[in-house]
Amino acid sequence: MMKKILFAFISVSMLCVSLNAQTPSTVTPTPEVDRKEAEFDKKFRFGIRATPQPTWYKSNNNNSKGAGAVFGFGFGIIMEFKLSQIIHFSTGVGGDFEGGYISYRNDPDFNVNAIITSEGEYVESKDGKFTPEQQFANGNTQYILKDRRFKTTFVSIPLMLKMLTEEYSGARYFANAGLELGIRAKTIANDTYVSGVKAVVSGTQVTTPQADELTKSNINIGKDASLVPLRLGMNLGLGMEYRLGGSTSLLFSANYFQSFTNLMRNDSRYLQKYTNPGIYDPLNQGYFMRAVRINIGLLF
Repeated sequence: MMKKILFAFISVSMLCVSLNAQTPSTVTPTPEVDRKEAEFDKKFRFGIRATPQPTWYKSNNNNSKGAGAVFGFGFGIIMEFKLSQIIHFSTGVGGDFEGGYISYRNDPDFNVNAIITSEGEYVESKDGKFTPEQQFANGNTQYILKDRRFKTTFVSIPLMLKMLTEEYSGARYFANAGLELGIRAKTIANDTYVSGVKAVVSGTQVTTPQADELTKSNINIGKDASLVPLRLGMNLGLGMEYRLGGSTSLLFSANYFQSFTNLMRNDSRYLQKYTNPGIYDPLNQGYFMRAVRINIGLLF
């Protein structure tokens, strides 16, 4: 998937270079208008960005909660179209590597259960329940989940309006606002457990010793992610451009991103909640991404 993203990134970049070279200036130089300023205000511009970003999740239920941020990273190309002297439309395509922590309630009246095979894969419940055959299959381990670190990869497409000031000493300041469409490419998890018991079958006898390990890394949880691999969110920010020469400018902005769509299925097929007295049901999930994106780039 990453090779495809990089190939698309390079291909679109080369196309944009070609288009940019052919796009004439929208301001005709005169003795009163500097030619560099005219180039700086072209009808179409393209650029590249790098985006370090702290990211985290907000949970919409009381049995799990956001438990910390991770430091993610993104990259991409920028395509910008001038609509008026102060309004531009900005879009592009990129890849964003994000994540965050969720912790799960654990007390005598509630906990979250999962079963993992000896191959390290989560077992899917049947009709919303784990069967005795799943619980006591040789090598399967039943865990009580403590917390989870999500790690995701999204292909992101921003759809933004950019409102700019006039140029002051080579700098233009702006605010931008709009939507961002994301296409989920990968969802994995690092899990930590409160406890676990492993089923060991010897002939007709089943024993359940304590699990040796209470952490698992890089578990593919894509099958329990939202059925539609699309994410829609709000993106708001402030920034500046500084003209380096001709039409080239250095770009800096800080943006707040908030997802409107759930990362996971509303009712898990792989995690079960236990509630007193002895009732097991699929875990309700509702995890929504938050991020502060620090965009650093070049516009040409």
